[in-house]
Amino acid sequence: MGSLLLSTASLADLSFANQSRLPVFEDVIHSIENTESFLLSGHERPDGDCIGAEVALYHLLRSMGKQVQILNADPVERGLRFLEKHTPIGVYEAGSELPPHDLHFLLDCHELRRLGSVGKAAAELQGVPRIVIDHHVGAERGDGDLALCDSSAASTGTIIYELYRKIGAPMLQPAAEAIFVTIVADTGWFRYSNTDENALAIAADLVANGVRPHEIYQHLHHGKSRENASLLSAGLALSYFAEDGRVAVLPLPRSYMARAGRHEFNTDTLLDALREIEAVDVVLMLKEIGEDRVKLSLRASEVVDVDGVARALGGGGHRKAAGATIEGPLKAATEQVLGMLHELLADPSAGV
Repeated sequence: MGSLLLSTASLADLSFANQSRLPVFEDVIHSIENTESFLLSGHERPDGDCIGAEVALYHLLRSMGKQVQILNADPVERGLRFLEKHTPIGVYEAGSELPPHDLHFLLDCHELRRLGSVGKAAAELQGVPRIVIDHHVGAERGDGDLALCDSSAASTGTIIYELYRKIGAPMLQPAAEAIFVTIVADTGWFRYSNTDENALAIAADLVANGVRPHEIYQHLHHGKSRENASLLSAGLALSYFAEDGRVAVLPLPRSYMARAGRHEFNTDTLLDALREIEAVDVVLMLKEIGEDRVKLSLRASEVVDVDGVARALGGGGHRKAAGATIEGPLKAATEQVLGMLHELLADPSAGV
């Protein structure tokens, strides 16, 4: 599985910003100690923070002698599959029964509906408690009987790291690499404004104890096909600018999404390219994921907060990165969100 990496003594002694979480930690630890079997699930189309948090928590619970299964609605994306080497991650077959479990962890999300088909099945179960571990805004109001949440945390994985410290459990190499992935995924390799002292300290501690950033980077970002380059070019060709260049708009029709799916292309690559353009304050990506169904992703600069837009549309996230799903055609969804962004940019302090 990989050598023992971090002992309890070597885990960084950090002063976390949200001390109000301390009583919740005790409740979560008590629940873990008094439960034998666990199911871990994350949001649809799981990203690096989601998968990394699942893997890290899986190994924590296994080290305590617990029975653990990870089950998501969607498979692990190509760049993250190295995390499956020592960690089984299942894909739920819609309509089937969930595996037996005494407690369900919701990771990197706080609502059952965000779990997709897994959430629908979980909602039908009676008497199974749920614990949310999340860093998105509003997690304390989610579907967990307990919510270990901190919207100031750089990633959900940093909360799992802290849970290791509170329990005093050793951390194996697969878990350490997974937590490092959560940090670099959600901070954009330390480029985004959520990169804080705690994220850097945890990353430094992991590196000091054996995690190799260049190897993680190779797994996440190298080995892409020529078709990926073609999809990047074709995607950017669909983009345009609004609000005097302050908004980069990227509508991706179903035909493009089908092609991207066949070649496992990560559309976040398009977001990253557009957010680097001079004078762009908001990147709006709209993906047509079904008939009259559009998933939108918003990324913002320092001068704009976009979580209010996402929440108004039934979604959420962070101040600088948020998303939602809209029922309706792609063109209408694009016009609707652009109207909301027009109001937001006219008076950023007012919200939406």
